[in-house]
Amino acid sequence: MKTLVMERMPELFWQKIKEMSWESYFLEDTKSDLDKTEIIIIRTKTNFNKGYFRRFPDLKMIIRAGSGFDNIDIPEAEKRNIVVCNTPEANAFSAYEHTLSFIFALIKQHQKCKEMVLKEDWRKDFPANWEISDLKVLIVGVGRVGSRVAGALQFLGAEVKGIDPYLSVSEWKERGVEKISYKEGIEWCNLVTFHCPLTKETQHYFSDPILKELHNPVWLINTARGRIIDESVIESGLLSGKILGFASDVFSQEPWKAQNFAKKDNVLLSPHTGSFTKNAKTRMSLETLSVWSEFVFNKLIISRIDSRFFL
Repeated sequence: MKTLVMERMPELFWQKIKEMSWESYFLEDTKSDLDKTEIIIIRTKTNFNKGYFRRFPDLKMIIRAGSGFDNIDIPEAEKRNIVVCNTPEANAFSAYEHTLSFIFALIKQHQKCKEMVLKEDWRKDFPANWEISDLKVLIVGVGRVGSRVAGALQFLGAEVKGIDPYLSVSEWKERGVEKISYKEGIEWCNLVTFHCPLTKETQHYFSDPILKELHNPVWLINTARGRIIDESVIESGLLSGKILGFASDVFSQEPWKAQNFAKKDNVLLSPHTGSFTKNAKTRMSLETLSVWSEFVFNKLIISRIDSRFFL
């Protein structure tokens, strides 16, 4: 099956293709027979909309090299009977670690501490740090990333509860996380961390009405997708003290134009680098080729996107 790779992939990806003598399956974007493309591989930059579907009339599969899929028109793919898959394991471990690093940096006030040292304000009026055992954590999305975050925080002494409408009773038991509704969780927690896909239900899942529902001030973490949080409420939440601190690796628009709250010492930001590790790139390359080869040679579909998730 003719395959077009529309975005840059790690060198290992191409090395494996050469090792397996699969070069003949892959097209270059300059070739004239693009309309014969049957499989397309993309990452984050391509917004695969209806225009792309019209451009590739023979398309049978889209592989999203990575975990997110909000840049693909899933309903249009379903209408055209085109399979959409991702590589859900590739970035899970690195995103989990990135989340933990945010949590520690927030509750131990790393940024404020550095500024105090630089200003020679040695512990002057320094508010007490939190410990992990002080945390009551609401995990929104108890999947590959969220379950790892939950396990680590529980091991370190935090109370953890989760929300995930797609888990079965046995899956909840396997993860060892207590299930709770979003409303009850928001009233109970003092830290919220998002690990769910961007869907019609989760867009602006944390918004002004939710801010008003909080019973306790919260630490707020987002390493999932930017539009899950309504960014317009962050500044007011920080000013009112309802948000103790905010950390995000993802934004409503990327690249992101910094807002006023970005300069606060209880706000930590990174430019969507949660998956930027050598191991994650290796896993992404191998997992993408695994999805591709199973479909091409064995007619098997693995890691198919669940249509319940689409926006």
